[in-house]
Amino acid sequence: LTFTNGNWDTPQTVTVTGADDSIIDGTISSTITISIVDAITDDDFDSVADQTVTATTTDDDVAGFTVAETGGGTEVNEAGTTDTFTVVLNAKPSSDVVISVTSSDTGEATVNPATLTFTTNNWDTPQTITATGVNDSVDDESQISTVTLAIVDGSSDDDFDGVTDQEVTVTTTDNDTAGFTVIESGGSTNVGEDGSSDTFTVVLNSEPTSDVVLAISSNDTDESTVSTGSITFTSGNWDTPQTVSVTGADDNFADGSQASIVSVSVVDQSSDDSFDSLPDQTVSVSTADNDVAGFTVSESGGTTSVNESGTTDTFTVVLNAQPVPGQQVVFSITSSDTGEATATSALTFTNGNWDTPQTVTVTGVDDSLLDGSQSSTFTVSVVDGNSSDEFDAVADQTVSGVTVDNDVAGFTITEISGTTVSESGTTDTFTIVLDAQPGSDVVLSISSSDTGEATVTSPLTFTNTNWDTPQTVTVTGVDDDIIDGNINSTLTVSVVDAVSDDDFDSVADQTVTATTTDNDTAGFTIAETGGATAVSELGATDTFTIVLNAQPASDVVFAITSSDTGEAT
Repeated sequence: LTFTNGNWDTPQTVTVTGADDSIIDGTISSTITISIVDAITDDDFDSVADQTVTATTTDDDVAGFTVAETGGGTEVNEAGTTDTFTVVLNAKPSSDVVISVTSSDTGEATVNPATLTFTTNNWDTPQTITATGVNDSVDDESQISTVTLAIVDGSSDDDFDGVTDQEVTVTTTDNDTAGFTVIESGGSTNVGEDGSSDTFTVVLNSEPTSDVVLAISSNDTDESTVSTGSITFTSGNWDTPQTVSVTGADDNFADGSQASIVSVSVVDQSSDDSFDSLPDQTVSVSTADNDVAGFTVSESGGTTSVNESGTTDTFTVVLNAQPVPGQQVVFSITSSDTGEATATSALTFTNGNWDTPQTVTVTGVDDSLLDGSQSSTFTVSVVDGNSSDEFDAVADQTVSGVTVDNDVAGFTITEISGTTVSESGTTDTFTIVLDAQPGSDVVLSISSSDTGEATVTSPLTFTNTNWDTPQTVTVTGVDDDIIDGNINSTLTVSVVDAVSDDDFDSVADQTVTATTTDNDTAGFTIAETGGATAVSELGATDTFTIVLNAQPASDVVFAITSSDTGEAT
């Protein structure tokens, strides 16, 4: 300060200013000395003694530390993300200060380093604490943990011993979402009506705080069933996949592969609430059909044989698979030759009677043709327009039938009442007709064993068209002069093989006995010349003749005697 002659009595102000330091040193007294600067001062003042003023500097340094969070808060994620905050002392210590760093829940967040050491050199350099999120499997949403920073008294400047702990709140964001995962073995679920199975697994995506019960159900148990109606996950087994087996259910429908849905649903009232809102998950199941649209034909006795006489035989038809409800399967049955055999014309199977065999009756049809046993085919066909569509492509099936011929090569002779003629030339007849229709002409020859007694008309020709029209054979008596009584002759009817249907070649001859009545009577006739016989005693003569009335079998000798040889000889 400089005082002059003019201002010597005007007080001048000295301003005392506290000097900041960072040391925790309490209130400090310092001495302010006011001294005459002799060399540039009035000599009268040179001997003036110095004076002092005591200045008290109040310490503004307080033991403590400051925590600064990056972004104003500390947040980490269970995925292992980190966040940081810094710590710095508020005042310079006189010796080391050690701060411990601890997390209240190392299952949610950890901190590093575990301790910080500040010295007199680095006390004002912030040190970084890194908080790291810790993963768990629990769907526990965001969790709060506390990081506590505390002075380690035994290792720190005593001025810091009384410093209050500080806490940093760390928010750990949950990366666990309530859910479950369904995995199909092989990527799909395929079963069969033969009872084959497939599997899928279910596992929770996060650890529950209480049990989680999942219901397992099939929307069509006629196509697929599940091995269990529910599975339960606990906090102990939540991450162990549990297996559900799906098994094909058999039916009788030829309905091809069918789709069904297996649903996996959280049973809310029995499960951790975090899982209650989860949507159902589904598994699509394909059930391979083991039913093939078709039908089975079974012949009674293994064959189908009938006779032209009208006998019957049967075979049965039954479906191999059940038509879908409301549908039917209609069959037509046709004969390849209705001239040999007929069959039941139609069958209808419904959803209710599909597995009950129905009978087809085959009936032999009579003909007159000598054709031996004939084969015919009975075709069983699905009537597409009237039948369930899955049966439309089913192939026809056939049954081979045999119609046994009841026609035998032969001919029938009919006599009205025996065959009798007379030597006088009378006639009688009999008829001949074939027993079966020939394939070509049949010629019959009729021969008499004694044409001296009876003759016949011959031959007769039967054709394919007149075979069943009787033809007449006329027998005529032949006259002779022999007294032979009634004579039987044999009329033989024979097939003329060379000009006849071969089927008739082996037909046996048949005979008819013809009786010829004899008209010859033993006797003789005398014929007198001139109608009388007259002679004279003169020796004149007259004659008469004698002749037999019938031819004798041996000589006939006449004795001729006169009653009066004295008159005539």
